[in-house]
Amino acid sequence: MEIISKSPASVGVTQRPWDARLGRRLVMPLKDSWVTPNHLTTVRLIVGLAGALAFTLGTWGWTNLGALLVILSNFLDHTDGELARISGKSSRLGHLYDLASDALVTILLFGCIGIGVAATAARTLLFGVPPALMGTVAGAAVALIFYLRMRIEALLGKAGTRQSSLAGFETEDVLYLLPLVTLFGGLTPFLLAASVGAPMFALLVVADFIRVTRRAAPSTTPSAAVTVVPPALNATLQVTLAALDAERLCREYREQGSFLYVPQFLPEEFTAQLIAAVAAVTPVVNRNFLPGHKQGGSVSRYSIDQLAPFIAQLYHSPALLAWLRTLTGDKLQLSPADDPHAYALYFYSRPGDHIGWHYDTSYYAGRRYTLLLGVVDRSTCHLDYELHTKEPGRATQSGSMQIAPGGLVLFDGDKLRHRITPIGENEFRVSLTFEYVTSQHMSPWWRFVSNMKDAVAYFGFRQVFSRMLRRRAPTP
Repeated sequence: MEIISKSPASVGVTQRPWDARLGRRLVMPLKDSWVTPNHLTTVRLIVGLAGALAFTLGTWGWTNLGALLVILSNFLDHTDGELARISGKSSRLGHLYDLASDALVTILLFGCIGIGVAATAARTLLFGVPPALMGTVAGAAVALIFYLRMRIEALLGKAGTRQSSLAGFETEDVLYLLPLVTLFGGLTPFLLAASVGAPMFALLVVADFIRVTRRAAPSTTPSAAVTVVPPALNATLQVTLAALDAERLCREYREQGSFLYVPQFLPEEFTAQLIAAVAAVTPVVNRNFLPGHKQGGSVSRYSIDQLAPFIAQLYHSPALLAWLRTLTGDKLQLSPADDPHAYALYFYSRPGDHIGWHYDTSYYAGRRYTLLLGVVDRSTCHLDYELHTKEPGRATQSGSMQIAPGGLVLFDGDKLRHRITPIGENEFRVSLTFEYVTSQHMSPWWRFVSNMKDAVAYFGFRQVFSRMLRRRAPTP
């Protein structure tokens, strides 16, 4: 779990950890070889996972073997960074892979210790809490710590997450004592200490994160204002929206429980530009498959900003935002600049691509509205939906539709249960979503949950987290 800076310049006069110095000596012969830092990260990951899983059996022999593998993994964690420095083979993706491996090994370690203690000791410990739950609590706290440290690093650079050290030892080096814990049968008190200490340390990191974000706010928030909406675009959209029957649409929206469908919404020239955007972003489509729920491709706002700026301009249009505020009766806001879902394209291009029944759940403090625009539809896919599912005493109303290119569907994400039916052979469908919120505030924990969901189910870890690591606050 190497959280210290991997840049010598950031270390200054601070004594480098002894294990990092030893790791550097060991990997020196690999400097000009075919071995890359990612190879060493993979070895560290495999050894760490094996060590964590060994704890699940709970016996004296297996737990001692697990402890040895864990400290070996902890030592190997320094070798990839050292090889990257001396060979010049460093990369943002490699750093991200290293962080993900650190998090996975450490989180699973505590969970597996809990399972092992439960298998050999009493089923409940302090205050009747099951050991497996204690391990889960400790692991969840570690996950939060890793995530917040990543966010702090994104704002302050790697030096901002440097650990305190003494005589060449860091805070994380306490894991080197794990074999002594297992040798003398102290795993149960170790688990108790971790289930209390890890959440307490997580609270300190939360406080540190809040302090850092407040201090860095003036230099980071202006990124949301980068997109400039051309006056011609806004004027054209204003004329188009003025021609709609606002009173009728507002009435339909309310009667249908915060749901509205407008078959012909966008001007034809806007729809043509959206179709052109599909070709521009196709090379960066990230495909996902979640058995029983979702299959398809996605492109986040980050790629759209680079390859299809018209979409970002349309999303930021003052005319569109004003119209949506009037229609919904809510003071809608743009999603924050670090929300990859703010505007995104969704591709259904292979047989079976679909998304199962779900709500567009808001992790923000307020509500989140989804504006769905048809872009390309050469398919038999349908948007199936259920209205009034969360209105007590009102019958659920089901519906199904195909959204023509340029058509609009608007709904409150927490109210509409919906799905996209599977696409058939030789069919193709692309839709565009805009997300607007009533509050831009999201707690650090829910931001972590939201980013993990986006990484796994939609845009991939590289898009979601490497974008985060690229953001740096200016040096004072």
